[in-house]
Amino acid sequence: MDPSIRFVLGEREFRLGVGEAAEFDTRVPHWIGSADDQPAELLTLFGAQGERAHLAPSGH
Repeated sequence: MDPSIRFVLGEREFRLGVGEAAEFDTRVPHWIGSADDQPAELLTLFGAQGERAHLAPSGH
């Protein structure tokens, strides 16, 4: 079995396999780790756009 990542985002849970990606709002509580007892590798990318505040329209 290929190594996979267990990704918990708020109340939702995902399993990511080799070559899959996730992009998410880091203000939401999250956890990332191995989906089983096998080691897995995770590549995390950060960019300059992460310095901007996450703002949602107020609707007004």
